[in-house]
Amino acid sequence: IEDLNHVVQKINKIDSGNNGDNNESSVLKEITLSGEGEWVNEGTRKHVQYGCNPNGVGISGLSYCQSSSFSNLQSETEDKVKFYGCLCWSRAQIPSQAYIEEKLIIGEAEKSIYPLQIEQSTPLRVLHRRSASSRTRHVLSMKVIRIDDHWFRLHLSTSAGTYVKEFCHGDCGRTKPSISSLLGCRVDIVELDCEGIAV
Repeated sequence: IEDLNHVVQKINKIDSGNNGDNNESSVLKEITLSGEGEWVNEGTRKHVQYGCNPNGVGISGLSYCQSSSFSNLQSETEDKVKFYGCLCWSRAQIPSQAYIEEKLIIGEAEKSIYPLQIEQSTPLRVLHRRSASSRTRHVLSMKVIRIDDHWFRLHLSTSAGTYVKEFCHGDCGRTKPSISSLLGCRVDIVELDCEGIAV
């Protein structure tokens, strides 16, 4: 944990421009795998097949189009609302459905905390290919379903460009607030499905 905190502090210094002699590559080289971390132990799962193609995903009906078609597709990207389904694991025990709803949906003010404004720094997983920046995004709505003492499912809608994985696990404090910070414990996301896009 101390090594991870050290790396995160150095990366956060780069984000704020106070990096001195450090750069992203030297910081990332400091990340070592100790093998001491806990991994989510997911039970055996049956193969899930979507669609009717026995070989997996198939594509049909492709045709050539003008390059302006892509521009039109991207023109309203920031205005889109995306819907996601997530399977998550919590290190702390979740005693009941009411408990997790109170922590994630209702909050201390005893009313829904959504839409929820979140601040996200460029995630560690993409920092090698994207510039370090911070941006504001919104989680518009969320429904939570407790599965057992450690597993739960989320259904949420977000503004386009939200890093949903990082919203779940917190990305070492680089997304605030996060599911992890709201629950007050480590959270891992095991599955992420885009369930729809509203333009």
